[in-house]
Amino acid sequence: MKEDEKYTQAISMLSERVQRILERVPQAVKASATEIRLRVDQPLSLYCGARVLFVDERGNVSNQPNKLEFLISRRDLQDNLIALSGWSVHTHQREMTEGYLAVRGGHRAGVAASAVLENGRVSAIRDVTSLNLRIAREVYGAADQILAKCFADRLCGVLLAGAPASGKTTILRDLARQLSSGVDGAYRKVCVVDESGEIGGAAGGNIQNDLGPCCDLLAGYPKAKGLQIAVRYLSPQVLFCDEICTPQEVESVALAANSGVAVVTSIHASSFAELTRKPQVQMLLETGAFTYLVLLCGAEKPAQVSEIRKVGEIT
Repeated sequence: MKEDEKYTQAISMLSERVQRILERVPQAVKASATEIRLRVDQPLSLYCGARVLFVDERGNVSNQPNKLEFLISRRDLQDNLIALSGWSVHTHQREMTEGYLAVRGGHRAGVAASAVLENGRVSAIRDVTSLNLRIAREVYGAADQILAKCFADRLCGVLLAGAPASGKTTILRDLARQLSSGVDGAYRKVCVVDESGEIGGAAGGNIQNDLGPCCDLLAGYPKAKGLQIAVRYLSPQVLFCDEICTPQEVESVALAANSGVAVVTSIHASSFAELTRKPQVQMLLETGAFTYLVLLCGAEKPAQVSEIRKVGEIT
């Protein structure tokens, strides 16, 4: 799918009013936009990598907000939340308590709201104040450097680090596709545990993003549970998931690695120094699951590799 087609697919899930405005923006902006931001009483904005553009009601874009022309109203926000949920907000309550909405096509909407607490845990949300629709991009060849460096001799574990909006999911998706498609000379059994629906973009039983012919997709499973199911029942050679955070997820990574499965996953960090300061990274590295650490460039150069090191070179 072309980059502007991904944009068109993403905005088709917004309200008619906002969709009409976003249809009018310049073609170059459509091809490069990575996020659509709707904040109550603020201008509609598009992020193209690290660059922010503000959109008026005619679809004109500017690097300066003009608050007199067009602001997102609370009604706009409500209409877009309903549209993004497929007109069934209540069925997405679990996702929204985690801060997001999984959207058809692998796109994901971040949700900022007030939390409703029950016994110290978020049981629901109310008073949504902003939405961030992240446009899923398929960048063929984005993982070429990682494939050549990390998988030249054998399958191994890779931990991908990058700041928010640096393209971690895009890299994971392309690497899964390449390994599943035999690009390195052998077709690998790949399994993707896709809790938030961004990697595979499953909808109605169809995988909308290209993961190759030898990939199994566990969509919507909590990562820890999905990793365990994959190892036990799907016999993967390489196991993918996005954004490892909790001790339970780290434990499941260790289970996979100690079962002879190569694990490829990601974590938020903008430098190797920052990466090594994270407690969960120390736990991850202690599992022995990873041979290589990959650092991405950042939001200014999304889905581009900055540096690849072996684990022993930074610990």
